Amino acid sequence: MPNYIKKALQKFQYTSKKYPQYSPHRHVPIQYGKKGTQQFATAPDESPLLTPIKTKHIQSTTGSFLYYGRAIDYTILPALNDIASAQAQPTRQTKEKTQQLMDYLHTYPDVYVRYYASDMVLYVDSDAAYLVAPKARSRIAGYFYCSDHPNVTKRPKANGAILVECKTLRHVVSSSAEAEVAGIFHNATTAVPIRHILQALNHPQPPTPLKTDNSTATGFIYDNIHQKRSKAWDMRYHWLRDRQNQQQFKIYWEKGTNNDADYFTKHHPTNHHRAQRAKYVRDNIKECLHLLCSARVC
Repeated sequence: MPNYIKKALQKFQYTSKKYPQYSPHRHVPIQYGKKGTQQFATAPDESPLLTPIKTKHIQSTTGSFLYYGRAIDYTILPALNDIASAQAQPTRQTKEKTQQLMDYLHTYPDVYVRYYASDMVLYVDSDAAYLVAPKARSRIAGYFYCSDHPNVTKRPKANGAILVECKTLRHVVSSSAEAEVAGIFHNATTAVPIRHILQALNHPQPPTPLKTDNSTATGFIYDNIHQKRSKAWDMRYHWLRDRQNQQQFKIYWEKGTNNDADYFTKHHPTNHHRAQRAKYVRDNIKECLHLLCSARVC
């Protein structure tokens, strides 16, 4: 989307506070191993509320960049999820978060997504982060992409995303495992219409591989664990067992370092953003077009 960010920043009368900015949101480091150090819940935002005019400015900014984030630059979705949760009554802290996001977009104004030819089989990576949002909420994420058939390759080839989900669970869950199951449920229900679209386009779909990094979640779906205090799971998420038995999905466990949805659940430090960015989006579109033109000439 050439010049979209440039025009949007001009529209919102953006002035740079920090350039370059390599992180779309603030990171609060975790202190490990220090005596007397306790990990407390996030304190409520008690900074002053913004005026109605500034509130509308925050809402307009969020809407414009959400469209861009859903379409192109997925790396800004966790920051937008945080800002959008407070846009009804934004505060000075919300304004600071929005400023950092715009600094980040000013640093990376023209990004693109690279897609590779494949068998057009849908894959889904699902993840969740427990108690990372205000009011004891959890954040879930899903990374949807197309790759080669599972019978052809044991590990699917990485590809550009056709959809990235980054949402806050409305209800409060009682454990990280329940948050993971809720994330799998949301991503599986989102994957069903995508499967139908691919089949209508003459791309047959095997059971959709859905990856999670939580072994308790897979144990619940395959009915391999003995539940005692998790009856609410049966009420909300029994649908997953039905679809697994119908072979519409193949839900499996894999370690978190191979889960592409992990990036969108947490507020990572700057060095992690810089290390992982190339996995999701590219920045030098002119170089990419030059390579494509050279390949065509050859």
